[in-house]
Amino acid sequence: MDPLNRYETLDALRGVAALAVVMFHLGVVKLEPGVMPHGYLAVDFFFVLSGFVIAHAYGRALTGGLGVGAFVRKRLVRLYPLAAAGVLVGLAVLLLKWRLFPDRVDSLPQIAASGVLNLLMLPTPFGGPASHHELFPGNGAMWSLFFELLVNLAWAAWLVRLRSRWLIAIVALSGAGVVYSDLAHETGCLGNTVETFPAGFARVFYGFTLGVLLHRHQNRLPASPLASGAPLLVAVTVVVVASPVRSIAWDVIGTLLVLPVIVAVGVGQRSPPRVARLLGDLSYPVYVLHFPILAITSGLRQSVLSQVNVHILSTAAVLAVLGASWVALKAYDEPVRRMLSRVTPAPTRLAA
Repeated sequence: MDPLNRYETLDALRGVAALAVVMFHLGVVKLEPGVMPHGYLAVDFFFVLSGFVIAHAYGRALTGGLGVGAFVRKRLVRLYPLAAAGVLVGLAVLLLKWRLFPDRVDSLPQIAASGVLNLLMLPTPFGGPASHHELFPGNGAMWSLFFELLVNLAWAAWLVRLRSRWLIAIVALSGAGVVYSDLAHETGCLGNTVETFPAGFARVFYGFTLGVLLHRHQNRLPASPLASGAPLLVAVTVVVVASPVRSIAWDVIGTLLVLPVIVAVGVGQRSPPRVARLLGDLSYPVYVLHFPILAITSGLRQSVLSQVNVHILSTAAVLAVLGASWVALKAYDEPVRRMLSRVTPAPTRLAA
């Protein structure tokens, strides 16, 4: 594939992974338990994909003259507008819940302190039992964005200049950390709470660094025998996150092997450009906005909509997530990012 083109199948897979997280959280909020029992593994897919895509977009620029500060500004312009919206919507839901059902949430000072830290994209140690000690109590899915920004900074400041053998060492060490954490907690759903916070470092450094290596050595990857294997890759991804298998080995193998292979194979595959672009564009707003919408739907079901069929409510919630994500992307995120790009200082001029 021409490196100047978008990786269409990776775009499509990113959208599928975001929807898998939505379906997993339908169970977390007690709307549709068990629909995507391993949906949290989609985050590991995101980390591998992020390493590949960021290396593709910024690797040469950083080694050729783009400063770390300029890179960080670019990443914040890309990620922060929707991230802030996700935090604020989640905080609003928590405050509403505190007003209506104060016994079901953390105390108001805890909510306020967490909200301030989360708005700065920092995890909070202040979440209590009511929020299950989540690092981002109002919008639990946001935990991975903290680690995403952290590994982006580490890569730009340090990892980008390391030789491949050192990156392989990081992958090996962090992979061992993933195995240890998964076995210790008997799940791969880790990194989102105060207790499992250290496991988030292993997950993100394994996935992201491996993604960087895949990009660095993509010309050495064996060619896929399939002329158009995108549907098969989507199917395998769905099997990984939707399997009813209750085994920690499933999480470990999915994280360390299957999901990275899907990214590696997806590099050379093509997908319908319009569909792929739509899925890719919606993936981020869907990820950062879905949880509060699902939480509101769950609250309505437990109060005023208890007689409505849960499958109808779940379908309505997913459609609301997609609609809100599209509106947020077009009416808020893209205009704000264009504005911030105009007012952000120009980066260091790149070497030829």
